[in-house]
Amino acid sequence: MTEIITNQDAQYALDIVKKICTEVGPGIAGSSQERERAAMIQEELESHLGAGNVAVEEFTVAPEATLSPYPGVPFMILAALLNISTGHLPGISPWLTATAALVFSILTPLLFILEFILGFEVIDPFFRKKESVNVIGTLRSPGTQNVKRLLLLGGHHDSAPENTWFRFLGFGFFILSGIFFIGAITMLVMSVIQLTGVILDKADIVRAGTLGWVLLAFPITPSIIFVWFQTRGWKNGGNVPGAVDNLSASAVGVAMCRFLVKNPSYIPADTEIRFVSFGSEEVGLRGSRRYVERHLDELKRLEARLLNFEMIAYPEIGILTGDVNGTLKYPPEVVKSAVAAAERAGVPYKVTSATIGVNTDAASFNKAGLKALTLFPFKFPQQTVAFYHTYRDRPEVMTIEPLFNVLKLAFEWVRNGGEGS
Repeated sequence: MTEIITNQDAQYALDIVKKICTEVGPGIAGSSQERERAAMIQEELESHLGAGNVAVEEFTVAPEATLSPYPGVPFMILAALLNISTGHLPGISPWLTATAALVFSILTPLLFILEFILGFEVIDPFFRKKESVNVIGTLRSPGTQNVKRLLLLGGHHDSAPENTWFRFLGFGFFILSGIFFIGAITMLVMSVIQLTGVILDKADIVRAGTLGWVLLAFPITPSIIFVWFQTRGWKNGGNVPGAVDNLSASAVGVAMCRFLVKNPSYIPADTEIRFVSFGSEEVGLRGSRRYVERHLDELKRLEARLLNFEMIAYPEIGILTGDVNGTLKYPPEVVKSAVAAAERAGVPYKVTSATIGVNTDAASFNKAGLKALTLFPFKFPQQTVAFYHTYRDRPEVMTIEPLFNVLKLAFEWVRNGGEGS
């Protein structure tokens, strides 16, 4: 059978990635380089759609709030200092220091969960603000006057700050991550014991809950060091080219745009297609969140569906069933639509759940009651250790086959109107 989507379409997507990485390089959220990457995607979309059908929407973001360092680490330091000093500061009640140590011990995991895991903008108001952009191209089926259905194809063009430990330690990152969680729990437990001793006026319980050299040596100090130096490369666009994560996705969106402009008969009747390249995904999905907030009424009215792409680097396509580190589930009918498209396209796929570390732009849509899912053609942990969030995420690690497979699936999804049957 003759292929409708061809290797040339996939090669076009790869060429876009190569061009952006060569001419601009890395582009962390809010940097001038991120804006240049977005401008090149805008230019490509305009070459197919015309300038009047491509929009750029600016928004404000606090890039450093989510990742530099992980939220709550300064509170772990304060908790440790207060815990150690309880009963040793003249004129200051042990009640005050022990209570404060417990409060800060709670804030350490709480802020990590709220800001990093769940993506709430809890501490963003206290960080420096920058401007980021979303790029949106629009295409309608021929003759459409009144749009009755909206399909979106999405990815993000910003790159991540470099993960220090992936770069230098590889699999050691996972060990250090475990130490951080052990350290946060240890600090919380010790603070509870110490305050209990103060309440009961039991000096032996207070001593039992006071950090000594052993616990400071492990796990508290290693936890603080690990997270404090977790990311690097915040200047001049950063260190990570972001070819796979996630220029591959934005480029696939542009490639689908080019194909559908040439073959408009495949666009379902009364349907509008939007090719969206989000900014600031790596700092808490801020671009997709701003887009949903700005267009929510329209998205709901048109029963919009988003097919989001993330890290296109492996031939077998992971079809996620959820998001936000496993805390959010996608609507079953949306997952079914991707599975049906994969089967029609004849591409390898697997249905897989989201785990810790999976947090994509589809979540912003689902949280607002919209229908969205993410395709995740990435091999964990091998490719994670090989290049994820490091300087090694260059076009050289990419191949045509994953791009080709995702394009074929996306084509079938669009042709069937995002439906599962």
